[in-house]
Amino acid sequence: MKIDIKGVTGSIEKIARVYSNDPQSGVEKLTVKAYIREAIKISPVRLTFKGKEGTILTQSVDIIAQEKKPLSLKPGDFSLTEKMTYRIEEIESGKVFKISFTNLPLTSGHFQGSLKLTTNYDEKQEITIPISGSFDNDAVENEKKQ
Repeated sequence: MKIDIKGVTGSIEKIARVYSNDPQSGVEKLTVKAYIREAIKISPVRLTFKGKEGTILTQSVDIIAQEKKPLSLKPGDFSLTEKMTYRIEEIESGKVFKISFTNLPLTSGHFQGSLKLTTNYDEKQEITIPISGSFDNDAVENEKKQ
């Protein structure tokens, strides 16, 4: 039996049937239980920006290596370059990173996108951080309510 655990984290349980020529017990079940630890912990897994038109907000994501091997991150595709900026800070060499996102002064509206990072871990070669936002104009919102 072969179990592909690529991309799997947490508890798993698999059952295999073993057949034999024993007339008393021709089939036996074997249960394999395991806990697969994340190679890289990401917290929070997504960001949501909400505010009034023109407000500048900053939020961050922590990325923590769970393996002994040092982690390296390379920036990839960032689909929100017209809406925000980001900065990658290595807090603990090869172990802990903080990625801070700051929105540009935006007019009212909604957006969504992501930042993709490439890692040197075979277990998780790419990290995608989903980002969404909603900024409103109070004057417009108050007119709609009346």
